[in-house]
Amino acid sequence: MIISIYAALLALMLVGLSVKVIRARRSVGAALGDADALLLQRRMRAQANFTEYTPMFLVLLGLAEMQGLAGWATHTLGFLFLIGRLMHAYSLLHAERYDGLRLLANPVWRIRGMAITFLCLGVLACILPVQFLQSLGDPYIPG
Repeated sequence: MIISIYAALLALMLVGLSVKVIRARRSVGAALGDADALLLQRRMRAQANFTEYTPMFLVLLGLAEMQGLAGWATHTLGFLFLIGRLMHAYSLLHAERYDGLRLLANPVWRIRGMAITFLCLGVLACILPVQFLQSLGDPYIPG
């Protein structure tokens, strides 16, 4: 199944984000919470945001693929989602500049990453009901 490669790549990304959180925790001596350390807060949010969206995406992509989503579409959605997650994490971890907790500029990479994430989830949320109706043999749904 094509989803396997994206699940593996996304799992590796989660490991990378988690290692960054662990390193930041050690550097500020925070066993729990964020110790009011901006670096740790940013790393924790990058990891948390990733874990908020990735499981649902993988479930939806896996279901769509199992129900016959074309290989090119599975790859396109998987690749786009991965790029979106990379853009979002890059923004939080490297591109954004802060004055205390105040963001100094428009987080363009984060916004684009979230737009791609929402696009992928939305497309899959539309595909699955169509696939379901096709499986029922609905004459109004091309199949």
